[in-house]
Amino acid sequence: MKSYKRLYFVSLGLNIIVLSFVFTPLTNYLYAFLEVESEIKKANAIILLSSGQYTNDILARDTYQRLFHAYKLYRLGYADKVIICGGIQIKGNPTISETMKGMLINLGIHGDNIITEEGSRNTYENLKNIIPVLNTQKIMSSLLITSSYHMYRSMAVCRMLGVSAYPAPVPCYEKKISNFLIRTRHVITVLREYGAIAYFWFRGWI
Repeated sequence: MKSYKRLYFVSLGLNIIVLSFVFTPLTNYLYAFLEVESEIKKANAIILLSSGQYTNDILARDTYQRLFHAYKLYRLGYADKVIICGGIQIKGNPTISETMKGMLINLGIHGDNIITEEGSRNTYENLKNIIPVLNTQKIMSSLLITSSYHMYRSMAVCRMLGVSAYPAPVPCYEKKISNFLIRTRHVITVLREYGAIAYFWFRGWI
């Protein structure tokens, strides 16, 4: 009986913690520390960081948002080249950067203006692996595109590696929505990002 009571109170406590993150401003408060003010300006290239991928043809929500944000800035004339970062996510399939390149070509960007980095598995490798490309192409400045929750860590990696980039985050809409499922996903995203920052700091990547 005591074990059941203990389990009950632990479960109750966890639910209270989760609900407090979902239904109070706490998550948005934590999110504010992750956001970096956008500095969209003319640059030599757009660096586009990939996110998840479900199948060869279906990308994760964050990946689509980043891709269309890059497309918009390219069309507005902020840069003449797009560098897409991301390696193989699904064994036997093309790299995610190749999939994203194909989508941008279908949207009307000429393939010669798209460069892919296909060997990385995380944000640190994304940015480290493109340094030779930046040097070879004489790219002195760039617009860095990723989700707004991911921009703090990405810019910290840029500073560590000496990559010159202006932050151009995808605007966040989740923090303004009260839908339970979307808010729960938002909470998980924020907490996971704090964990990723701690891991990158431990590895000496930021």
